[in-house]
Amino acid sequence: MLALFGSCIDDDSRSDGTVTAQTSTSSARTTTAARIPVPQRPEWQGSVLEYDVNAGSGPGLYIDVDGQRTRVDLSHVGAVSCGGYAAWESNRAAVLGRLAELAPIGADVRVVRATSPVGGSLTPGGYVYLSASTAGSSEVTTTTTPAPTTTATATASTPPTTTPVSSTTQTSPTSTTTTTTAPSAAQSSADSDVILNEILLAEGFGTLDMPDINLSALAPIPLDQQLASAEKSNATATNAARWTRMLTAYRHAWDTRSGLQALCRNDDDTAIVKADQKAELDRLRAGPDGRLYTSDDDHSMYKFDENGNIYVEAPAYTSSGGGGGGGGGGGFCRRSRWC
Repeated sequence: MLALFGSCIDDDSRSDGTVTAQTSTSSARTTTAARIPVPQRPEWQGSVLEYDVNAGSGPGLYIDVDGQRTRVDLSHVGAVSCGGYAAWESNRAAVLGRLAELAPIGADVRVVRATSPVGGSLTPGGYVYLSASTAGSSEVTTTTTPAPTTTATATASTPPTTTPVSSTTQTSPTSTTTTTTAPSAAQSSADSDVILNEILLAEGFGTLDMPDINLSALAPIPLDQQLASAEKSNATATNAARWTRMLTAYRHAWDTRSGLQALCRNDDDTAIVKADQKAELDRLRAGPDGRLYTSDDDHSMYKFDENGNIYVEAPAYTSSGGGGGGGGGGGFCRRSRWC
């Protein structure tokens, strides 16, 4: 009986110890999960503190995540550099103004962080989801402007100010029947599928990057090859789920000359004209054999005037002799390449 009594006491103590250990382990796990450092979290919940647009990394947000000031690069949204150096500040001001409208200071946002293609590690970039109440009707009006004339005219006519930001939102309600242009950005629901990155690209306030996609007819690499490479570099689950949306939004802005992409299309139009003119001049100068720098090259001074008409410029000559206005031989061609 004493042995039986002793074993019962021992069983009770083991039982108590087991319960204690389980409770302690559960508590430890809960505490650990709650204290995951901010840089290691795959998602951030926070409120907007400030905006930023860098020439290198493009637009980003500073948000408050559990009391920590944290910067988020907007994945796949690069800074628009079109219009030349003189347009940089006005482009930057336009993007900052649009950010202030879409994600006001203090607005709650959810960030799904992007992952690197090698190793799948978290990056400083991410996809910023706006709450339905914050996005409201704003994202609907800004993504339903399929008519290129409305957006491009308003934006291209006044690139130096933030006026394009306001004019875009003012004109878009007139196109309520075309809300399918960028449907994913226009949706608004309780859990919100509105991605700030996508809206900026669709409106032409950003350039697609990571990697860059060149939609110009002059692109040195064919578009299908660019896209194949881009899909491989964004194959991780977090990025692959959103890459197609970013590409679609960017192509929409390019095709419709929306926002600052109107400047990019103007630059591209000029480059295409110059490329065509150069090809025509090379054809004329190549002579009958169609090859430059051979004996039958045509050395006439072919040029295009401001209206796109080709003409032959007469070579300029000067006299090698001293003395007054006479000429006396010894002349030489100032533009010796074409003599």
